[in-house]
Amino acid sequence: MKTIDWQEIVATSHLDTVIAVRKLLEQKEYEEAQEALDELQNAMANAERRALNSQLTRLMMHLLKWRYQADKRSTSWVRTIVNTRREIRDLRKYMPSFTSEYVENIWQEAFDDAIAEAKAEMNLSRKDKFEPAALTWEEVFDDEYLL
Repeated sequence: MKTIDWQEIVATSHLDTVIAVRKLLEQKEYEEAQEALDELQNAMANAERRALNSQLTRLMMHLLKWRYQADKRSTSWVRTIVNTRREIRDLRKYMPSFTSEYVENIWQEAFDDAIAEAKAEMNLSRKDKFEPAALTWEEVFDDEYLL
């Protein structure tokens, strides 16, 4: 029997993976179907983790800009903060493994990435000193940001 490269299929299309698994189940190829489902599950979980990290970084970047560019605050920044908080809340709701402890574990990496993105957005060069104080949980998730 030909071995299927499930990593490649999953990376190409989740829908194609599901279709292939259905065919395997119809053919009673349960072990191969299980292998495909395991690969699909891992890929989807990784995508959700990347999404949470990306949204947390995006939120922190906007909060750093809020803190350091008060004269440039706008309603679009407020909307971005509100929308990104909602995205994170929704991700955490649908992925119970995204506990507060999990978020705290990725916090520093997201913050470091946010600093780099904020520097780029604020057009700071490598020579410009930008070492912001850490953001607290309250600043990121609870404080209100209004114009």
